[in-house]
Amino acid sequence: MKKLMKMAICCALALFYSAEINAAGFALYEFSARGNAMGGAVLANKAEPASIASNPALITQLEGTQVQTGLTAVIVDGSAEISGQRRDLKTGVFYLPNLYLTQQMNEHIFLGLGFFSRFGLGGEYKNPQTWTAAYATSAITGIPPQSYKMDLVTYSINPVMAAKVTDEISLAGGFEIMYAKLTEEKGPNNSMGKIEIEGDSTTWGANFGVTYNPNWAKEWVAALTYRTKTRHLATGEIRGKGAFASSSGSASAALALPDQLAFGLSFTPSERFTIEGDIMGIFWSSYKQLRVDYDDITRLPQNEYKHYKDVYRLSLGAEFALTDAWDLRAGYVYDQSPINPNFMDTMVPADNRHMFSGGLGYKIGEFGVDASYTYMFVSDLSGTAEDGQPMKYDGARSQMIGLSIKYAF
Repeated sequence: MKKLMKMAICCALALFYSAEINAAGFALYEFSARGNAMGGAVLANKAEPASIASNPALITQLEGTQVQTGLTAVIVDGSAEISGQRRDLKTGVFYLPNLYLTQQMNEHIFLGLGFFSRFGLGGEYKNPQTWTAAYATSAITGIPPQSYKMDLVTYSINPVMAAKVTDEISLAGGFEIMYAKLTEEKGPNNSMGKIEIEGDSTTWGANFGVTYNPNWAKEWVAALTYRTKTRHLATGEIRGKGAFASSSGSASAALALPDQLAFGLSFTPSERFTIEGDIMGIFWSSYKQLRVDYDDITRLPQNEYKHYKDVYRLSLGAEFALTDAWDLRAGYVYDQSPINPNFMDTMVPADNRHMFSGGLGYKIGEFGVDASYTYMFVSDLSGTAEDGQPMKYDGARSQMIGLSIKYAF
């Protein structure tokens, strides 16, 4: 069953690849172009099939059968500096695909199935051959060298069921099957050699949602959502080259990805205008370390300490119906970083984020299309790496362009 699940996901993703420094830590929230345009503040207002990923209780608003698919393109820049040696990330365009399907079973029961990505990080630094500060002390301290190329991608399949309990309350719950793949390259990447790490894992979690739209205040909707923690045990290979040739063999790595709790409140003062504010807690303190157990290798360190902290994310979004066919949207996000400044690394070279977004929606009959643009400004961060070397992140920026297509049968 596990092999069949991996094969199904890999086939579905044959044309897609994603890598990110887009969200604080390496959590992702780009589930639809409409959601992107509104800063992700879509927990409590108008439903779309992509609500499966944000708040599945909303799908009780969707009649019949509806389908939605989309893609967010991400352009990233940034740099990391270790002991005065600075390296820039190679600029690249990465892609986040999604696909959703909802089905109304009767007046009260609704089903949904979503495919999307919730975590990801990645990038490659320029000129790692001479970045001696990234690896020079590792043999002495016993602390792993810094990465110069890394990709962690996750893909989730999320079936859900929602119930309209009363005219005021909807409840939903579902299971999440998450596939994760990690590839990483460390060491000098010159005549001395390098270390390549590759592994994957499949695990599961759950998500829940509720909406409350009181009859005595129809213009207000409150929402609460929760996603459980997911624990991965990835298995794979370590490949050492050159001077690191003896550091080759099979290994496994344990990784805990955080649970999330969010509250949203939307207000619709008129039929054409909706605003919403959300707050989310992301419990990154579960990510204390990345532990690697080697089957036949003893010379490599086992633990990379992270000591992430719990953080919050604030989102504000607005939507205005210019006409019956056209919607105008805008949003803002403050995304707090969980990175511990005493345990900085090269994998996520960014601190707190400020995101400004806008977009348009167009609908005609049963067909709809949404587009969004987001600019992300990232704060600089100074601290130290695990081995005590001074370290700094600066110049991180990102642009995101989203497109979604919807159809109701």
